[in-house]
Amino acid sequence: MNLSFKSKLFYGGGDLALNLMWQLQVFYIMFFYTDVFGLSPASAGLVFGIAKIWDAFSDPIMGYLADNTVTRWGKFRPYILFGSFPALIAIILCFMSPDLSQTGKFYWALFTYISFTTLYTVVAIPLGSMIPVMTEDLNERTALSTYRYFGASLGAIVVVGCTRPIADQFSSLQIGFPIAVSVLAFFGVILFFLFFYHTEETYTKFNKKRVSVKDTINLLLNNIPLHFIIIAFMGTWIANNMKQITTVYFIRDNLQLGNYEPILLFAVILQIMFGAFLANLIKERFEKREIFIIGTALYVVTDLIIYFITGYENFWLFAFIAFFGFIGFGMTGVAAWSMLADTVQFGEWKSGFRAEGAINSIYVLVFKIGLSIAVVTQGLILEKGNYIPNAINQSPEAMQGLFDMGFLYPSIAGFVAILVMYFFKYDSNFYKRIFADLNKT
Repeated sequence: MNLSFKSKLFYGGGDLALNLMWQLQVFYIMFFYTDVFGLSPASAGLVFGIAKIWDAFSDPIMGYLADNTVTRWGKFRPYILFGSFPALIAIILCFMSPDLSQTGKFYWALFTYISFTTLYTVVAIPLGSMIPVMTEDLNERTALSTYRYFGASLGAIVVVGCTRPIADQFSSLQIGFPIAVSVLAFFGVILFFLFFYHTEETYTKFNKKRVSVKDTINLLLNNIPLHFIIIAFMGTWIANNMKQITTVYFIRDNLQLGNYEPILLFAVILQIMFGAFLANLIKERFEKREIFIIGTALYVVTDLIIYFITGYENFWLFAFIAFFGFIGFGMTGVAAWSMLADTVQFGEWKSGFRAEGAINSIYVLVFKIGLSIAVVTQGLILEKGNYIPNAINQSPEAMQGLFDMGFLYPSIAGFVAILVMYFFKYDSNFYKRIFADLNKT
């Protein structure tokens, strides 16, 4: 059964709202900590590292709770309704700048960021778990993943297009940033409510009894397709996050085009959205695994060409080659989300119960770990390169480090993802047999 356009649209709107929070931390939280709040790059990286240790416990717990939730609204939608407002308040607090000592600033950043990432988990895991309960059609899942990716990309566009222009209207970024984030949070609340109101959990299966932690762990351990996908995801999201968190610094310091930052970021995200659109167009001609490999290969090859051959001195040549890499990122993201949804049925087929929340919690955790690895690496590189906040010219070491972060390291992580997915043999025919077996029971 095909989903209505309205259901797809507002599901994508929910991911837009989610990415108003996520993209703020990807594009701006590191810059805010180092150049506005006054933390050293190493201290800022440590905040992310500690937070991910906490996430390693909180994310699976949230997935387990969601899987065992029973309400008249379903398993997942209630968390969107009641968890979104606190999460949006928490991201505002992350961008506030109380006048504290260096030690006080570190603990303020640590407390507010861990609060945010925990509340983000309460919303992100249920939202990501919705695809398999909205449709059981494999192609519709890819279509829904495309809308989700469009929503995520549009969220990024809104963040890069509005955050600095709003923040720059005030006397200082210490005042401007929390106001800009508050404006985005206001629209996020509306989008989350519309998501709740216009989506349905048509294929939700409530467990007849509470599933034990042991059974959930066994389901995850026996879900072989999930293992392949998660390892490939790790490479993809490390590559993606390294490139994203470096972008603001790279545009300003390496390209010397800081005044054009919103325009350039907007162009990048449009290219990624085109890649997502392209993945949806070819979804019936290629397997999801093949779309993933094609997309990843595109950004790996273009990054290596830029790093070893062309460099970035000629901006238009640089932009032309990078164009194909960003298309690849969009294709990879759509294929990744769609493949993840299919592993829910494999887990049910092997274990006799569904665990959308637990499976998606592993994905969200990997996504966060990818960001953490990227941020910690960037903090160390900037510290080693003697990065000076707000300086017009940075040291050659700092600029080379940013170049490595933006192109060399992502290509290595992407190559690992391709290698893992090459051995992934679970295609659409395999899942159709699983769906047929489940429908007999």
